Amino acid sequence: MGVLRPTLLALSLFSVSLFAEQPLVTGPVVILLGPPGSGKSTQAVEAAKYLKVPVVSVADLIKDNRAVLEQARVPGITGMEPETDPLLNRFFAARIKRGDLASGMILDGYPCTKDQADFVSKLAASGAISKGLVLHIKVSDEVVLQRMGGKHKKLPASVEQRLKDYHRETAALEIYYPSASIIPIDGAKKPGAVTKQIKAALKAQFGK
Repeated sequence: MGVLRPTLLALSLFSVSLFAEQPLVTGPVVILLGPPGSGKSTQAVEAAKYLKVPVVSVADLIKDNRAVLEQARVPGITGMEPETDPLLNRFFAARIKRGDLASGMILDGYPCTKDQADFVSKLAASGAISKGLVLHIKVSDEVVLQRMGGKHKKLPASVEQRLKDYHRETAALEIYYPSASIIPIDGAKKPGAVTKQIKAALKAQFGK
């Protein structure tokens, strides 16, 4: 794992009490979890259309703050994956303060680490955002491997590492989201069938 400059790491761990002045997100907060190849981003778009709320994706958080991430790296040391960087908490906080997420949001790829889940949970506990509902799109490793390129031995090492990271971090996230807050979705089905499951879960939870 890479090293962040201490001053920037401190900035990423600022107090959530700064957000307690007033609620920033009062509508549904839906967190989509799933392994690589699960169609998570596609389903995030469909869920957002259904609830009529924006998607906040880890890809956008990274893209919009790439310069800051680059500056935070220590020269000569291989950095951590951007998706797992603690600085994403800082970027997410800035994103919700823009004021366009009051009606709710779909979170795609964030939080994906224990540190990030802790931050989001504290925001919810402070009243800054609504309590998150987790939709876990479950797909077996075998199906992931088929979707990502066939036999296991032919897969890029990066895909295998992403699967390992997914299993490790999902186990950590369950600490912050009890089973009552996690709804399993069968991601092995065709995309349309997965979307139907998600819409049914959202309707049951939010009455929409």
